[in-house]
Order: sequence, then C-alpha cells, then structure tokens
Amino acid sequence: MPIQCSAEQYIVQNKNILFIFTMNLACNKFILNQLFSVSRLFHLSKLFSTSFSSIEHISNPIDKSEYVRYKFSNEINIKNLVDIKRHQFDSSFTIIPDIVSMDEESQLIDEIEKSLKRLRYQHDHWDDAIHGYRETEIMTWKDQNNTNVMQRLSNRVFADESITEQMKRVHILDLCDNGYVKPHIDSIRFCGNIIAGLSLLSDSVMRLADEKYPDIYAVYALLPRRSLYIMKDSVRYQYTHEILSDGAPSVFSDKQIVRKRRVSIVMRNEPPVEAMK
Repeated sequence: MPIQCSAEQYIVQNKNILFIFTMNLACNKFILNQLFSVSRLFHLSKLFSTSFSSIEHISNPIDKSEYVRYKFSNEINIKNLVDIKRHQFDSSFTIIPDIVSMDEESQLIDEIEKSLKRLRYQHDHWDDAIHGYRETEIMTWKDQNNTNVMQRLSNRVFADESITEQMKRVHILDLCDNGYVKPHIDSIRFCGNIIAGLSLLSDSVMRLADEKYPDIYAVYALLPRRSLYIMKDSVRYQYTHEILSDGAPSVFSDKQIVRKRRVSIVMRNEPPVEAMK
C-alpha cells in the first residue's frame, strides 16, 4: 500500500536550502531516513557552491536515457524525494560509449591475455562477491599504445574530482560466459571516491541499488562493449553494484543483451588516509 505523506512547505533560497516537510506520523521513520540522505546531498552541493536548482548540470556528458533504467518503487509518491534521488544518481554515475576503438580494444586484450594465460577460472572469491572469473593487476603496460590509451582514460576519470591520487595498478577482471559479480560496495579501506571500469569483449548489464533501500531505489545500467562507466561519491559509497550473469532478467526489453565473456579494466583512486586507520 503506498505511503501517504504530504509536503506542505518547500523553501529554496539561494545557497541556504531549507526543507520543511509536514508529515503524517505513519511515515515519519521512512521519510526521516530519506531526509538524512537529502541533507548529505545538500551539504555536498554547498561544498561545491552549487545551488539545488543547478545540480543536474554537475555532470551529464551523455544522454543516459539509452543506457540507464530507473526502477524506483511506486510506493514512493513524494515526487520531490524521487527527483532528488535521480539527481543524486545522475551526478555520480556516468557511461561513456565507444571510449576506445576496436583496434585499441584488440591491443589491450592481446596484452591482458598474456597476463591471464596461466590462470584458471575460479568459482569462489575471498569475499564471495565474484563467481566464474580470473583476475590480475597491471602496473605498467608493455605496449606503448596501451599506455597511451590508459593515460587518456585516466585523464578523463581522475582529472577534476579525485580526492586522492590514482592507484598505480589497475584491476583486470575476466568473467567467463556464465560468470557474475554479486551486489557489493567496495571497502573504503581499499579505494577512494572514484571507481571506473572499461568494458571489453561484451555488452553487460550492471544493477545498482541503494544499500539501505535496495527494493525501493534500483538502477539498471547497460554497459556497452568498449564503454567506460564512472561511479563516484554518493553512488560509489551508498549503492551496491553487480554485473548480471548471462540470462539474468534485464529491463532493457527493447534491446537484446547477450552477455558473453567480459573483460574489464577497473581503475580506482587511493583511499583517504583517515579511511585506512
């Protein structure tokens, strides 16, 4: 049954943003949790001297409508909350299609294969997050063309909003045809506020869900072959992410998503010093 709430007053004045909700007692616990998330969003917008009215302009390099499907529960009938969650997600998650060419993909895969050739696919993981995978790390690319490609991507990902230095090693994750990544949030002890992944060899679907309310706020993202996804800040810290296995239900009914073997190159920045204590 939908939650019945009313928002009688909504005041926005310059950079001082004040929300006054007059609510029915029946929904106060749920809404207060949501308002806590909203307050964090407004704190972030003030930090960057950005008013709420312009938050949609923080980062929108592509039209997400082709690659993103929002699955927000119809139990949420306060439009302001839904809009805020969408703005919050859109400002922290980006997909850039065709970021590398077919030739660049081939050259990257050739070098990656040499690092993976002695490894077998595994079906368990130390934190049970990945099944049907091989993985390794690369610190220095032997092919100069690959070095140039990765530097170009690094400049795109970390140039402006990284709070720490980029990690020197990139994580290579090879999923077999029926491999998958289960819902998880990367530990704050192991990386900072930005995670980016280059998808090679296959299209795939990533599902992201609010950690506190996974059945209420969920997003499906189509990651095309040779695309780059970037998740940062609120999405990186507050949303679980997973890579669906081949045959898993997909909301992209207008597209045929056949996931085969997928290799991703994952880039992260270093965790803040305080997170490592």
